[in-house]
Amino acid sequence: MKALLKFVAIVAFFVIGGGLLAYAASRSLDFVQSTLPAKDQMLGYFALLATSGGMIGWLLVFLFRAEGIIQRGTAFLMVLIDFACEATLFTMDTLYQSGENGLVGKMTPEEIRTVILAMSALIALNIFSTIVFELGSINVLKEIAEGAARDLVMFKALAQIEKDSETVADEMMEEIVSQWRGNFRSAFGSADKLGIGRYETKDKERAKLSPKPSRAFSLWPFLRRGQVTSPVPLPDPQEVPIETRVNGNGSKPQTENPT
Repeated sequence: MKALLKFVAIVAFFVIGGGLLAYAASRSLDFVQSTLPAKDQMLGYFALLATSGGMIGWLLVFLFRAEGIIQRGTAFLMVLIDFACEATLFTMDTLYQSGENGLVGKMTPEEIRTVILAMSALIALNIFSTIVFELGSINVLKEIAEGAARDLVMFKALAQIEKDSETVADEMMEEIVSQWRGNFRSAFGSADKLGIGRYETKDKERAKLSPKPSRAFSLWPFLRRGQVTSPVPLPDPQEVPIETRVNGNGSKPQTENPT
């Protein structure tokens, strides 16, 4: 018997809650559709995501997905806000329809405008809450905290480097200047390396650098010295008198002394 009553209580809970929620959602949908043109009536169903649909959705998020105080606080707060706006919206629709039927006074344009603006604000608040919910994740908060700590350490390290740079520069300056002096002496430590120890003229330098021309063979020097002459026919030795005959070396023969 006790199990049966428990089952009946569960059924009654869902029937009452689901039925009333369906009624409230239908009245809210009716009010939203009354503000839309005939061709855009389907867009009214999306507005329920900020009232009854949003309330149920945020409740499920709070129970099964939210972690940490930021996510749980955001989900629970949106459950309450969506519930309050759902109740307000179906009440406004009831008053609006009652005024149209003559049961109560009609709603003024200012009142209708206020309800529409409140509905728009509720939709924007639901969108903003989804962003806050995701940013409130434990992993996201962990990464933000670690990034902030890393940035702080980096900033302090850079500040310390900038502070110690002058001291390090003073310590290194003597060694750097000494090394520079040695390198400078090695590169320019003599007049020849500086290019100021040479006084040769450009003509001499050009003569040294240019190759000597090869001499062409010519007979003209020999002709000037008389070493080369035109051929002259020699006389016949038989025709020359014996007294004028010369030896083979060109000297006159010696005559024999008479005995």
